[in-house]
Amino acid sequence: MSGGYEKNYESLLPRLSKCDFLEIAERLGLSLQPDGTLSVNFLGREYEISSRGVNPTDGKPVNVNNRSVLAYYTLSKGVGEPAFSYVPIYYFAGTGMIFSKDLKWMTAPLGKTFSGNYIKFSETMCKLGGVFNGKLKSDGYSWLLKALPKILLQIVYYDGDDEFPCEVQILFDKNASRFMEFECLAFLEGCLVRAMIMTAKKGDIAGWL
Repeated sequence: MSGGYEKNYESLLPRLSKCDFLEIAERLGLSLQPDGTLSVNFLGREYEISSRGVNPTDGKPVNVNNRSVLAYYTLSKGVGEPAFSYVPIYYFAGTGMIFSKDLKWMTAPLGKTFSGNYIKFSETMCKLGGVFNGKLKSDGYSWLLKALPKILLQIVYYDGDDEFPCEVQILFDKNASRFMEFECLAFLEGCLVRAMIMTAKKGDIAGWL
């Protein structure tokens, strides 16, 4: 029996079957293959998107939420370019939504995983396609990651000390909401957190759910 996440993904498949993939490729900056499928890199892995669904080209296992994020992105009607300015995810929640700004619980596992080990953090970011962006005045180490062609992320690593624990922040390009609704961006953040933890643990970007 399919779980809730699987059912969510399966509900998107009929909509994918009706897509104009040429129009989507041109608008979202995706690669259109000779057979009419779309190709995109997401968290270090290549995916094929077609009317039949979303699948990693390496044939290895993938979490269903990764499939859903890519399906939602493909179905997006968004236009425009990144703003190259970064904000926390709650920025997109909207004034009509009751949502706590204390979202450290979403990224808290990253602080625990990489506490005292910036080298492991940087190795993980490189494997996932991140690029070092310098040290901030706040003493954080900034990395940039193109999660998807129109959705850029800034990931900031803060060393822990006797007063504060290690913290990893994930910030989104201000224009990300043009291409995904708040809930979908939250799914994307969850996929990134899991990918970072599992890549650090397993030493590889693929082969785990």
